[in-house]
Amino acid sequence: MRRPIVLILLVSIIISTLYTKNYNDKFYNIEDKYIQVEGVVKNIIYKEYYCEYAVGNFLIRDFNKSQSVRIGDYIQVKGIFKSSYNIKIDKFDYGIYLKSKGIDGIVNSDCIKSSEYYSMYFFINKMKTSITYSIKDIFRENYSFVNALILGDKTDLDINIKEVFSKAGVSHIIALSGLHVGIVIYIITLIIGKINNILKFFTISILIFLYFVIVGFKGSMFRACIFSFIIYLSVFVQREYDGMSALSLVGIILCIINPFIIYDIGVQLSFLATLSIIYFYDKIDKYVRCPLVSITLSASILTIPVVYYRFKIISNVFLITNILIVPTVGILIGLIFMCIFFYYINFSIIYLILSKIVCFIIFYIKSILFYLSSIKYSYIEFETVNLKLVVLYYILLMTYMIYNERKTVKEQLNEVRGYN
Repeated sequence: MRRPIVLILLVSIIISTLYTKNYNDKFYNIEDKYIQVEGVVKNIIYKEYYCEYAVGNFLIRDFNKSQSVRIGDYIQVKGIFKSSYNIKIDKFDYGIYLKSKGIDGIVNSDCIKSSEYYSMYFFINKMKTSITYSIKDIFRENYSFVNALILGDKTDLDINIKEVFSKAGVSHIIALSGLHVGIVIYIITLIIGKINNILKFFTISILIFLYFVIVGFKGSMFRACIFSFIIYLSVFVQREYDGMSALSLVGIILCIINPFIIYDIGVQLSFLATLSIIYFYDKIDKYVRCPLVSITLSASILTIPVVYYRFKIISNVFLITNILIVPTVGILIGLIFMCIFFYYINFSIIYLILSKIVCFIIFYIKSILFYLSSIKYSYIEFETVNLKLVVLYYILLMTYMIYNERKTVKEQLNEVRGYN
């Protein structure tokens, strides 16, 4: 086999699937019992009826909203425990979703004691809050869109915008992944210029890691960051790399860290899109001869079935929207970072001018999306989905990929033996 690490990845996915399907809930004995949890608050989400604190591998729900708890504080909680393994909302398996995020259970608290504790999360949140404040002050009415684009925080993003992005087939723009990491790396490379390769590598690595930390350790970002790290490491040490092998290594690491991550839709789409581009881009571009179109088409080959099954929708205009919008995203993200930089150094004239350009580009993006998604038959919605159809699609595609791999190996052996 040309890439044995790919086989190891497939085995890892199978093992993860078997493990999660036969998972013995280690918290079964404390289900619906009164327990005590303590630890550092890693994140806070303010819901309508309660505040939700992330502490260790648990979510703490405070229905009293009486505590002045901050991210980074050390808290002691008493409450009723509910294992995430047993939580379902209608037909949605919320428990599996939580497990894919590394959450073992929920504690409905009735007593919380907090104390100030200047942990790593406190300083991360302070940095993120500062950036969020600057975005809100600079972009005002476009704050929620910019916040989603840069920090991946879609909390304040209008539901209509989310639906339009989904119908137009460009949800990846506001879902942090390889696109954003690639753009950020390109911006960093332009800024630092032609410096020593080793220094450039470490500078990019540190800044990308910092970006990963600020946006909240998202699984799709982890995939993108590690994959980018491997690629740039090979470039700086002047060694060839194999994209599929690098991606397989990242997948294996993710499965080892958390087997339930195979159910994370963000990781699924990010991983499949990258794999699809790696494998199909050259084959498509040989005929299309347009990189943007080739990337869009190749990325969709492995992702469309997942979108169909998970969201019950397929966009018919995804190619048009990606061609019209994706080229502007790199410019947009670069201008946003410039605005934030000039905002912090108090160069008001520059960031005000740049913010006007940013707002115009956002208006352009929204106008195109709303127009195209409003066209009849621009997307197809399904009341029900057929899992067998999805499985058959992937079996046929894998058969083709395996056949193509065997053909490539045979051609390489013939070349070594001197045959034409």
